[in-house]
Amino acid sequence: MKVNYAGTVPLSTVDWKGRAAVTIFFRGCPLRCPYCQNHPYLQGFNPVELEFVEEQIKESTLFVSAVVFSGGEPLMQKAIVPLAEFAREIGLAIGIHTNGCYPEMANELVKRKLVDKFFIDIKAPLDDPKLYGKVTGFGESEAVKKTSEQITASVIKTLEIADSCDLEMELRTTLIRDFIGSREEIASIAAWISKHMKNKELTYVLQQGIPEHSLQENLRDLRVLEREELYELGKIAKSFLENVKIRTRESGDEVISDSV
Repeated sequence: MKVNYAGTVPLSTVDWKGRAAVTIFFRGCPLRCPYCQNHPYLQGFNPVELEFVEEQIKESTLFVSAVVFSGGEPLMQKAIVPLAEFAREIGLAIGIHTNGCYPEMANELVKRKLVDKFFIDIKAPLDDPKLYGKVTGFGESEAVKKTSEQITASVIKTLEIADSCDLEMELRTTLIRDFIGSREEIASIAAWISKHMKNKELTYVLQQGIPEHSLQENLRDLRVLEREELYELGKIAKSFLENVKIRTRESGDEVISDSV
């Protein structure tokens, strides 16, 4: 079996906070989020043998306790199943970074007990497919309305699957000034999570997008949202949810406390 492979970080402390992990990046993604930081991985074909990726994982086992599958979109590829099986066999915890577009594959991993933590992107309010279409690179026209509705339906299904089992879960939204991340949008996302997700232990993270690294060139000159601005948005999310963090380049992860 081949893997459309993008690269490996042999030792990462940022892809699964609290764990040392080897991170495997897959190439390919169905979305074209204008602010995407990993846009070199969105397309192209770099097939490698499954055994090559297994060896990349195995070489890090002395230093890590987990593997994280990221991308791109790792759930696009059927190779995720045998790779997760290999990771489980050698005693590693398994984390999945996903945009939520492949609920069937998420369900397969859950059924086989091949995932320990989901990291799921919520790009925009899930009750606003038009905005979701814009934020995921499909625009806001009527012509792409059906596509946007399909995307949000898939993300909701993935969230339901992750919520149905006793797994760790991090939901996150990347914020870009004047593009996504207004007070109203954050309130809408947090309210949706509070209403629809049964797992009250999940963490919601507001991530500081770095415009200069964006896929879409006209976003690269935008001013980054400062830590203080994200903290204020975090306080809005905290009014709906138990566990809220902000994630910034300058300060890393910060918990929004109850004393806000």
